[in-house]
Amino acid sequence: MAPNRLANFIKNTISSIICLLGIPLFVRWIWKNKVAILLYHDVSPNVFAKHLAYLSRHYKIITLETLVLAIHNKDFSEVPPKSVVITIDDGHAGNIDLLPIIKQYQITPTVYVCTQIINTHRHFWFRIPHHQSKREKERLKRLPNAERLALLKESADFEPEKEYRERQALNIDEMRQMMDCVDFQPHTRFHPILPNCNDIEAKQEILRSKADLEELLGKECLHFSYPNGDYSEREIEIVKSGGFRSARTSDIGWNTCDTSPYQLKAISISDDAGLMRFRAELTTIPQRFGKWVNTLLWNTTS
Repeated sequence: MAPNRLANFIKNTISSIICLLGIPLFVRWIWKNKVAILLYHDVSPNVFAKHLAYLSRHYKIITLETLVLAIHNKDFSEVPPKSVVITIDDGHAGNIDLLPIIKQYQITPTVYVCTQIINTHRHFWFRIPHHQSKREKERLKRLPNAERLALLKESADFEPEKEYRERQALNIDEMRQMMDCVDFQPHTRFHPILPNCNDIEAKQEILRSKADLEELLGKECLHFSYPNGDYSEREIEIVKSGGFRSARTSDIGWNTCDTSPYQLKAISISDDAGLMRFRAELTTIPQRFGKWVNTLLWNTTS
């Protein structure tokens, strides 16, 4: 069996067991007074519609700002039980196709965008064809920023500001169509792994992305998302000093009024998750298991 098919088989089997045991219902009841921030990337309209149909029946979908305000005020009285926040990272071109579904369910998701990739024909470094394998991407993520860029230039002739024929990210016309229903916020300029950047690079990626988006959209931007969910105390301090009111990580878990607004936890959702896997991923069990397996495999082979 091919590795991808085997991985999907394992994921689906684990998800089936989780659902058959009734764990999603149990988790939803146990964590009903905590808020889940769901994290998508380039989910298809068909999958997204099924997820929202399920969420609308069993959860209350609130805005990121509602959660952040409650955390800053240390008061969850205005946060309904079993609340979730929808976030989408990067600003992929396919996100425009979600607009009819967003309107249908009358929600306001937060879309974190890479401000020097949107409205251009530049590409995301992690979508370069020469580096599509998961293992190669993970290896690149661990390199110092300058070394990663040099390797991408040598092996794939990739440069962050190079324009390609194919457009991978949203353009300004699409974003304007979405603005009434979507909260756009910065996700750095070029999606580097921030802890692997030097001090100057990290500040530029965080602070200039805020200025980029505010200028492009004519609105204040107060929320940030760490690329790949990676951050350190340095990044937290830069975000705070830059005037942001929150920053979302990819640390697995739920949020309470005691959660740091600059270390918001998230539940990553597979963009291709069927309904059973989606229900299982809402428990965070598959993600925690997958993280453990990835760590084990990386430590074994590195």
